Amino acid sequence: MTLDRPLHPRRDRATLITYGQFAMYGWFLYAFGPSVPLLRDEYGVTSTVAALHATLIALASLLIGLGASRMVKHLGRGGSLRSGSILLIIGLLIYTSGHSLAVTMLGAFVAGLGGGVVVVFGNAHLSAHQGEAAPSALSEAAMMSAVFGMIAPLALGLGVAIGWGWRPGLMVAALGILALELLRGPTTAFNDAEIPHDQIPEPVPLPHLFWWAWGVLVCLVGVEFCLVLWSSDLLRLRGGFGPGAAAASLTSVVAGMAVGRGVGSVMARRLNTERLLMGAIALAFVAFGAAWMSNGALPILLALFATGCGVGLHWPLGISRAIRATNHQADRASARVAVGAGLASGGAPFILGALADAFGVHTAFLVVPVLLVIALALVIARPVSIGPIGAIPAIPL
Repeated sequence: MTLDRPLHPRRDRATLITYGQFAMYGWFLYAFGPSVPLLRDEYGVTSTVAALHATLIALASLLIGLGASRMVKHLGRGGSLRSGSILLIIGLLIYTSGHSLAVTMLGAFVAGLGGGVVVVFGNAHLSAHQGEAAPSALSEAAMMSAVFGMIAPLALGLGVAIGWGWRPGLMVAALGILALELLRGPTTAFNDAEIPHDQIPEPVPLPHLFWWAWGVLVCLVGVEFCLVLWSSDLLRLRGGFGPGAAAASLTSVVAGMAVGRGVGSVMARRLNTERLLMGAIALAFVAFGAAWMSNGALPILLALFATGCGVGLHWPLGISRAIRATNHQADRASARVAVGAGLASGGAPFILGALADAFGVHTAFLVVPVLLVIALALVIARPVSIGPIGAIPAIPL
């Protein structure tokens, strides 16, 4: 099935700044992943303990999802997005300046709060602002996140290789976010709702179909965070990489995600996005199976790249699908999805880390295909009809 006409997003100032925030959050997220095994080695703790950093980021995301209604009522989307930038900068400063687990965990939590705000209100803003072109705009935002996230592990690995350590690579994100807020200027009004407050309808219960779509995203976010956090360990075990090289080589996953999101942004303008999502899940399943069964650096890197091509489409297609299932309640859907993403992004990597301590990282990675199978089954069992997702710019949470 193809659409009658391609739907191109508006790349105005508000959209481009939001894209920039996603890009810097991507830098943080994909540099944070390989920093955790390095931090584990630095402090001599187990994978389970190191994974608590990701759990705290997930907890922060969950809290933002639960509190998003109050935040948007007091600050609006624009003010909330600026607050997210500030929290992310503070969290990065704490995380990179810490030389104890207590401090780095605090930094991860604060950065997680900021990142959660950016994701919730960035998705809501783009969905409302772009109307029928929202799936394409969300794919472009996710592509920006992946492109900058692709560079981040290289920067982090380079810092380790030349003796600077992993911390300078993460601080790039703080500088980028600061530059974006200077570019935004003193006003944030252009990120806010585009209809008068007295025309906003009363909230209604979210339909059952949304919760099925929510379940799909929980599984897919769990897959992405397992790969981001622990793929470098798989490369060290099966590919013979050293710590710095393994961290840098995580770029293979993120590069695949960037390619997937770039191609997916174009495909989402013309193709049935339900079938596109099913294809992306199937691609990730097959490619990850190849990576899991491979020995040697090159086959694993190529298979992880292909896995990333599939995984890259999961979030943008999944979030636009969830919003469609709510009858266009963008803010409420984004907030509830943030809760699910928090549960998945903390729970799945923690479970994988605990299984890795008990059975080895190779066996533990079987969590990934299990989650992909569940997600695909839910998409097939509970399809969401295709249609515009931004007809109502703002609905109370």
